[in-house]
Amino acid sequence: MSIHRFRIVLSILAVLILIVFAAPGCGQMSAPQPVTVALKAFPITVTAGDYQLVNQVLDLPPGSSVPKHIHGGPVVVTVVSGQLIQVDATGERVVKAGESWTEKVGAEHSVMNKSTETTRLVASYLIPKGASLITVVK
Repeated sequence: MSIHRFRIVLSILAVLILIVFAAPGCGQMSAPQPVTVALKAFPITVTAGDYQLVNQVLDLPPGSSVPKHIHGGPVVVTVVSGQLIQVDATGERVVKAGESWTEKVGAEHSVMNKSTETTRLVASYLIPKGASLITVVK
């Protein structure tokens, strides 16, 4: 290969290297992508009107509980970490991290943490205008 051709090939390679490494994001590791751990759909039926969507993160230390209560709108609850006992008209059940359940309007229920670690849950409430978020049942 002649020196002239060698310089042309070398120049083309240099330009290609510049294009590859100068392009935005090239030569860098791509950022980690989100991973869906759980996905569950809960059908609900609501009447027309104004609602407030309330999201609550609640930590229950070992031995703590939320006494028997009702809500003014439908609720979806997910245990984020730990586990708890959910009690309703059907009985008691253990709910572990990553598991969810729904609560219907006016359905009496309670939760308790009988484990040795703090349990974190997330509750999302769809509350009609004028209704109570939570009412403790005596």
